[in-house]
Amino acid sequence: MLDTWTAIDFETANNDRGSACAVGLVRVSGTRVVERYSTLIRPPRAVDFFSFHNTAVHGITAQDVAGAPAWEQVHADIVEFADGSPLVAHNAAFDVGVLRQACAHSGMAHPEWDYACTLALSRRTWAQLPDHKLPTVCAHIGHSLSAHHRADADAEAAAQVLLAAMEYHGTTSLLELSGASGLPLAHLPAGAPVAAPAPAVRSGGGEDRFSRWQRQARSPLPQASPDADPDGPLFGQVVCISGDLRSMDKTEAWKRVAEAGAHPAKNVTKKTGVLVAGGNDHGGKSSKHRQAEAYAAKGQQIRIVDEPAFLSLLGLDDT
Repeated sequence: MLDTWTAIDFETANNDRGSACAVGLVRVSGTRVVERYSTLIRPPRAVDFFSFHNTAVHGITAQDVAGAPAWEQVHADIVEFADGSPLVAHNAAFDVGVLRQACAHSGMAHPEWDYACTLALSRRTWAQLPDHKLPTVCAHIGHSLSAHHRADADAEAAAQVLLAAMEYHGTTSLLELSGASGLPLAHLPAGAPVAAPAPAVRSGGGEDRFSRWQRQARSPLPQASPDADPDGPLFGQVVCISGDLRSMDKTEAWKRVAEAGAHPAKNVTKKTGVLVAGGNDHGGKSSKHRQAEAYAAKGQQIRIVDEPAFLSLLGLDDT
């Protein structure tokens, strides 16, 4: 039985998933924490810049990581620390995505991982909570989360959430817990990375609005993840994003929509269930926004949300 596992949390330097700048690890055997590890990281060179938004969240700057180990060394440390055990994270799609994409940026192969998501697990275990962000769940289980968005603290919190869920379901085994909760372990296959993804766009880096629009128009839309939580608020929805988001590039937003089990779309249609209304140059409603309102007026079930509400639906505002 799988009674040893490793809780993990990453922080990133910018909106590129591979820009890992900190990691926290907590190894659990049975119901006892047996080892901890955390470090700052120099992100892969292609994505080694720090955005204002990300630094505002976690407080880490380029100066802080100047003397930190590079991703190649930290990845080896993660593999050695976990020693083949499953990974556990709150919003695990994000953290597993960091592992995969940081390796791609560094031209590295990555091992296979089984993993479990405490965000999805907490939705199934404590459905009565107003939300399932990490601070909310920690408050419910009685764990003090004093340094949210610090990788070591968030990894510890994810470990405590899983242990609390084990107690709730009456098991000390991750494998048994996945059966009791109806949430099977997800799997990241091993393999060499594909071609490295395009680097994230640097704020003020010289890309004008038209060039950005051309790049996004050419970008293929990702497919909805089959491993997403079916109880998630976006699961199965067709989601269109209008205008620009402050927190992330539109291609990154499409990726996160797909990871939530939703279907990203570039246009508003009769299948659209959610329109995310971002900003635009003229400040008024976009044509997509007006089209969504027209469909809603005819009885279509379509939600129009702003960026903060969108981040909340993704569980990214304060997970």
